[in-house]
Amino acid sequence: MAYFLLPPELPPAEIVQPQPAALVQPRLESASAANAQPTVKVPLPQRLITADLPALDSAVDPSPEPASANTPEPSPEPPEPELRDRAASDDRSDSESSNNESSGSELSGSELSDSESGDGSAVPLDLNEAVPAEGTAPTAPPRLEVTADYQDYDPVRQVLIARGNVQLQLGDTLLQADKLWVNLFNRYALAEGNVLLTRGEQIVQGQRAEYNFAQSAGTLFEAKGELFLPALGSDLSAPIEQPVTSRSVFDPLNPDRPIEGVTSAGGLQISAGTDTLPNTGGGLRRLRFEAERVVFDAEAWRAQNVRLTNDPFSPPELEFRSDEVTLVSISPEQDRLTASRARIVFDQGFSLPLLRSQILINRGTVDSDDINPFPTRVGIDNEDRGGLFVEASVPLSRDPRFQLEVMPQYLVSEAFENGALSSDAFGLGATLEATLGPQTRLRGNAELTRFKLNDLENNLRGNLQLQRPLGTHALFVDYSYRDRLYNGSLGFEDVRSSLGAVVVSPVIPLGDRNLTLNYQASAQYVTAEPSRRGPRADEELITLGRFQASARLAKGFLLWQGEPLPATATEGLRYTPQPIVPRVTLGTSLQGVGTYYTDGSIQELLAGDVRLDAQFGHLSRSFLDYTRFNIGYYRAFVGEDDSPFQFDRAVDRSILSFGLVQQVYGPLLLGFQTSINLDTSEAVNTEYIFEYSRRTYGLVVRYSPTRETGSIGFRLSDFSWLGRSDPFDSPRIRDVEGTVVEPQ
Repeated sequence: MAYFLLPPELPPAEIVQPQPAALVQPRLESASAANAQPTVKVPLPQRLITADLPALDSAVDPSPEPASANTPEPSPEPPEPELRDRAASDDRSDSESSNNESSGSELSGSELSDSESGDGSAVPLDLNEAVPAEGTAPTAPPRLEVTADYQDYDPVRQVLIARGNVQLQLGDTLLQADKLWVNLFNRYALAEGNVLLTRGEQIVQGQRAEYNFAQSAGTLFEAKGELFLPALGSDLSAPIEQPVTSRSVFDPLNPDRPIEGVTSAGGLQISAGTDTLPNTGGGLRRLRFEAERVVFDAEAWRAQNVRLTNDPFSPPELEFRSDEVTLVSISPEQDRLTASRARIVFDQGFSLPLLRSQILINRGTVDSDDINPFPTRVGIDNEDRGGLFVEASVPLSRDPRFQLEVMPQYLVSEAFENGALSSDAFGLGATLEATLGPQTRLRGNAELTRFKLNDLENNLRGNLQLQRPLGTHALFVDYSYRDRLYNGSLGFEDVRSSLGAVVVSPVIPLGDRNLTLNYQASAQYVTAEPSRRGPRADEELITLGRFQASARLAKGFLLWQGEPLPATATEGLRYTPQPIVPRVTLGTSLQGVGTYYTDGSIQELLAGDVRLDAQFGHLSRSFLDYTRFNIGYYRAFVGEDDSPFQFDRAVDRSILSFGLVQQVYGPLLLGFQTSINLDTSEAVNTEYIFEYSRRTYGLVVRYSPTRETGSIGFRLSDFSWLGRSDPFDSPRIRDVEGTVVEPQ
């Protein structure tokens, strides 16, 4: 192993020999010669040599001062053929002899024999720190370490050539290759053959690499590797004095290791409709890439003919391609990716252009709109928009601490009915998200469902919410105007205005028997329509204080569980981002709710439900290899419909629910989910589902005839080898379940 300490300022005349405690007192060769290179010899297998290292300023100066007569002038960088010729030579004794002659060192025969032992072990070469000139403040120089099967060092020319399992480490940058040439004077390294560069969490392979230590810059040819998005900000900075601690499953010390242990942490959901998609958790964090050429420095990465994928297997199902990509660190929390002629390619064939040329990466996450392959969002909303509509997102501020965007909307169904340029055919939405403190966030959204400014009272919806943690709980302070709620068989209800606060607990495990508890409490000042069964039914709106507390106990039982298939491209991960585990589970819960209104009314509810959920198959074969179904029953035991408001009446007291999802062929799945009020035989909600499911991506289409809403969702899977989506309907539809309004 060779250790090179690169001080930022080092006059050639100031050379101090170290006195290592673990070694015998070294013998200085030609100590009386003032013009000789000082060389220290110690008994092998470790040899310690000090040499002149130039100052950093002279290393980067294109015209350094001439060397003195007593100091040999460092030679310029040798051409590539010299590296190839010298690295390919297998005559170790000739190289060693050349080394000794140039350095003035005379090794004894026994020492030379030890250094050429046939076991293939490296001969360590250490260049120790020199003391700065008088008056210069000492600095902590970066430490460069080189290990290899064979090393050839020329102290006069300050050139090191290594070959065979070469590893060079500087701070958190690790470079591995078959051959390595290092010029210490110019702070320049050239590596060839199976090059592997690990910089923090980023891993890049190539056939040839150049690296400048002074500028923290380099170039890789025929590059391929991985990007870990959460660590991009720190990894784009200059190397720091810390060891390589990559958490990637890709083993940098064993680059030929096959991909294994593939897991999915969820993914990124892109909503293109009026309903939200199921919460999958996670986010897009790790990507593989290939490029003809990658140039990087402390500020940016630049690549040509780039291919990016979230697929751990090849050929990838989904690719992002671009002729040229630049990744720049804007701040410690934000990076900007600029791409020319960007497009998304499906299964090595069909491609869609990506309309945005810039993508912002905030805290290691990507905004779903930036990589949405759909040029516009498409949805169905009969209640507010008259049916089919489209919208596009226009960001006005992309600062990670203050994000604002507007969404112009075109109501297609209204345009057919009232004219293409009618004010009824246009709408507008806006969203705001701001960080007010380390733990305080402000969110807001507004929506103008028609461009009828003289009727804002019936066309405007809005919500502003402040949220922050309260110990282990979450506090929400909220104001809403014309909040849109869905209360089962009663349908949609509007709350004209609401101002208040809600405290929500985490899910608390009780013991080790899979029993959990969660609760919430709220206080609100509400203006809404009165209950049609109440004494104030003839009034248009009433205003009351509303105080509510609720708690829910839940317990799950695993009745049976099968085994998943291996996480390979042809078995467990053929059509799904996670291997499916066949299982049958039973879930039970008990919920209690108490609501007090300032007119003296009290609405109480005690209800329980039981649900059987089962899935069979692995979604690995092409036909009927996956079936999932559920059946549940909900019953309210205590309490009556006593609310003075219409929006939170407890009317659905006995509900039967049933759902089914079935693989039809390959990645195509069809399903439905329905629930019925057994007392009135009315549908509480029904939803039809079509899904095209692949390992790396998925397309989900949903339509609810009872709500008259629909959505299109695009999923990007997140693999760790590499959320609930932002609602399209802003403010989105919230449900009322057991008189409890779903949080924003």
